[in-house]
Amino acid sequence: MRQAVRTAWHDSSRMAIVSLVVANLVPLAAVLSGRWSLFSVMFLYWAENAVIGGYNVFKILLAQGGSKRTPWPARLPLALFFSVHYGIFWFVHGVFVFVLFGGQGMRGFNLWRSAQITPDLWSVLGLLILSHGVSFTNNFIGRREYLRVTPQEQMMQPYTRVVILHVVVLAGGFLVMLLGQPLPALVLLVVLKTGFDLRAHLAEHGRIEQAGPSQSPFGKSQS
Repeated sequence: MRQAVRTAWHDSSRMAIVSLVVANLVPLAAVLSGRWSLFSVMFLYWAENAVIGGYNVFKILLAQGGSKRTPWPARLPLALFFSVHYGIFWFVHGVFVFVLFGGQGMRGFNLWRSAQITPDLWSVLGLLILSHGVSFTNNFIGRREYLRVTPQEQMMQPYTRVVILHVVVLAGGFLVMLLGQPLPALVLLVVLKTGFDLRAHLAEHGRIEQAGPSQSPFGKSQS
């Protein structure tokens, strides 16, 4: 895994890495300026999950790895299944975010209202969409990663990253809430999330970079 991360650091698009870090540092600036609360941060990270899932649908449809390439019509059911399954996961995660950090329990589960009371949310979310778009364009398309991963593997790709990352975020957010939302703890949460995000990005692309044209990036030959 360490070798995969080092490989990705050298081979992954520098623009993708820079855009990821910058997009994650903007919430840090909002926290330091006092404009964002814990709920604002948690709401943004939850919304980012939808962005990750959305791009992965396109990746599933484009993935052509393996010695026996999956025809495009056969990729569509996989993309639809992923959308439903991941959507349920995303919704449940959102319930936890709103109930634990929204301050109003289930009554606070109002997406539009919450988005309006979170300063600068749409601009920061736009940066995250752009950041993931840069990675999608430069790495998955530009570096032809779609030729080294199968649709089935790509369908599972986000879960490890998202589950581990956001278990850490939810646990960290709960700790910050218990401590009364002190600024240092909130800043630490954002910094830790950025670090985990960067490592997950490098690990994901490192596995794909190490795979050959007809080899699975998860270590199994396609035959």
